This record gives sequence, structure tokens and C-alpha cells, in this order.
Amino acid sequence: MKPQDKILVQRLALVLVIKLAVLMALWWVFVREQSVAVDSQAAAAQLLGPEHVKPKETAR
Repeated sequence: MKPQDKILVQRLALVLVIKLAVLMALWWVFVREQSVAVDSQAAAAQLLGPEHVKPKETAR
């Protein structure tokens, strides 16, 4: 490998490490605390179709 190639590989590796660090920081600041509530009946109806899902029983 030529010396110029080694320098290029080092610079590309550095850029990738910096990019990964920035992406992790953005995730940590903006996404980490977000959550989505999932209703199991609604998810099953979405995947299987409403005719295959039993209606949810309500407390009386």
C-alpha cells in the first residue's frame, strides 16, 4: 500500500468515527426519551386484518 493510500484510509476512518459520534449525540439528545405506546389489539388488527382479531373484553 502506498503512503498516500494509508493517509487516505486514516482520514476516512477518522471521518467515519466523527460521523458516528455526531449521530450518537443527535440520537442521545433528540430520540432517547421518545417512546411509542403500542396497543396489542390494534397491532394485531393492522397485521392480520380486523376480521381475525377478537374484540377486547371490557370490565363490567
